[in-house]
Amino acid sequence: MALENSHYLWLLLLLPVFIFYALYSYRSSNAWLYRFAGRSKKISSFIASTICLSLALATLILSLTEPKVQYTRTVFNRGGIDIAVGIDVSKSMLAEDEMLLAEEKKIFTIPNRLNRARSCALNLMRGLRGERVGVFLFASRGVEVIPSTTDYGYGQYLLKHINDATITIPGSDLSQAILTGISILEDTPARHVKVIILISDGEDIADDPAALIESAKRAASKRMTIYTVGAGMGRRVLIPIRDAKGTTIVDYYRDEDGTYLKTRLEQDTLKIIASLTGGNYYRVSEAQCEEKIEASILRHARTIEYTKVKEPAWFYLAPVLLALGLLMFGIGIINNQR
Repeated sequence: MALENSHYLWLLLLLPVFIFYALYSYRSSNAWLYRFAGRSKKISSFIASTICLSLALATLILSLTEPKVQYTRTVFNRGGIDIAVGIDVSKSMLAEDEMLLAEEKKIFTIPNRLNRARSCALNLMRGLRGERVGVFLFASRGVEVIPSTTDYGYGQYLLKHINDATITIPGSDLSQAILTGISILEDTPARHVKVIILISDGEDIADDPAALIESAKRAASKRMTIYTVGAGMGRRVLIPIRDAKGTTIVDYYRDEDGTYLKTRLEQDTLKIIASLTGGNYYRVSEAQCEEKIEASILRHARTIEYTKVKEPAWFYLAPVLLALGLLMFGIGIINNQR
């Protein structure tokens, strides 16, 4: 068994305090009852109710630690699908016009486009079942950071711990991003489904639509489908500069003339890339974005190879402990009243 929040275990020190108080309360009330009614409370009822309430308190504390046990489950993995996920790491991706969900805030603290893009990539990996996936970062050029693999845990770890303050550089070239995705997938077997997923705000410093269209057509000629995911809002916003700890905005990025830089989501560019290869465009903020991408990939796949494998999985005990705690609490209260 493993505990995700073991620091809550110190709360178990409340148990002896509770038991001492219950014993003191029983003796006081028993003395009062004997003095005025000549009767004594049943010791069996006191012991039973104290045990039940103590168990209720203990299970509540243990549920806060989020205990989990590992077991082996049988799953059917999908094969024959290769995916290259590209994440835009240009400076404009530091704009803070995206929202993070509650579970994403546990991983990333700053609600910018880049962290939302990383969350999207993480969610995509969580939905994979045997597909090979590689990850590359791109700005003015693309760099492969996670080679094609089925080790999703390794990929998720790297995505969570990349320092966004050190990887971002000015400007992004989407044609180079497409070429990087092609280079990752071109050595895969011809019969495999090949997918490139680009997560970006769509701003392109190349300012050369011909090069972008040529790159997209090259991917299509190699039977690669590109899905694009837009990060950001349609209105222009400033790009903040944060301190070393990332807690405070100290300034905003400027150009050579000292004018504040502004950025916005360029959806049309991303839609063109997707349409030229038979893919689709999505917004990173739309509901179930990652599930829609996965469903579209499977829908367009000609052949999917399924293999039966056993893999470790975790069963979370917190709901069971909470239910048991509520039951013990109810029994203890009823028994104490009797």
